[in-house]
Amino acid sequence: MADVMKTPEALLTIKEHLRKVEVHLNQLNRDDMIHPEKEKHPSEIVFAISLKSKTVSKDWDNVQASLAKTLRSILRSTDQHFRIIIAGHEMPKIRELRNKRVTWLPVDFPPPKAPKDFSKDKMRKRKEIGVYLRKARFTGYFMPLDADDWIHHRFVEYIRSQPYSEAFIIKKGCMVNLVRKEVWLRKHRFYIGCGSSAVFHFKHHDFPRTTERDDVRRKLFRLALKPHSNIDEHLEEADRRYVMVELPLVTWVLGHGDNTSVLQGKKDDGVSAKHYGTSGEKLTGRFYRYFKVNKL
Repeated sequence: MADVMKTPEALLTIKEHLRKVEVHLNQLNRDDMIHPEKEKHPSEIVFAISLKSKTVSKDWDNVQASLAKTLRSILRSTDQHFRIIIAGHEMPKIRELRNKRVTWLPVDFPPPKAPKDFSKDKMRKRKEIGVYLRKARFTGYFMPLDADDWIHHRFVEYIRSQPYSEAFIIKKGCMVNLVRKEVWLRKHRFYIGCGSSAVFHFKHHDFPRTTERDDVRRKLFRLALKPHSNIDEHLEEADRRYVMVELPLVTWVLGHGDNTSVLQGKKDDGVSAKHYGTSGEKLTGRFYRYFKVNKL
């Protein structure tokens, strides 16, 4: 294990990068045992998912399968202090939605008619989740999550082990292209491309009472509606402190056929590691098992 830690980062394989994650988190646990007085902020985490409508998906079965993998990656977390809220038009028929930590939030506004309206639809659903949390008087960490990305099984453990921060930004993450069967590491500014890349701490009064624009704009919750590509700038403008997460604890999944960025023409299914100036590796069952997205 020590040899892995000494190897230059540019030469590490995906497996070795993930081993470094385990080493780092295990060391944090040991430090906590030695220094139990260390300040922490053990807030619960809400994962907020806006699910696209069946009417605008290319393959609804594929959308449901992708969501199931996302949920499985979270439900197998080492730290179970979380909840998942999914806002959508049609409720998927997947067993993961029956888990007690998952809440389905139906919406009654019309679904979008074209890919150009997908982002607006996503934010409307996110606002519905915000209103729900205001009514529930929730105070804690809030993470917008795309319905196809995967969360590391120790992500919740990591965030809750850290001293309180008003926000966390995921700087480094894994990328997967299912069509090319390729996986690689994005080492810098992961949050520019991936929508599952920021965690905010909100008190219950930071959430809006309604989804009306003026109500939302007056609340700190508005930060969760800002473009993730420059979320660091938005946090600074709001005078909110944030911590950059250097561990690859999120996987951005592409190439499954229903990526919003692909349907909007921003990316294509041929995207690969070379587009990010790095080398990729073959996507194998080992990676699926590591992120625990295999069936429950």
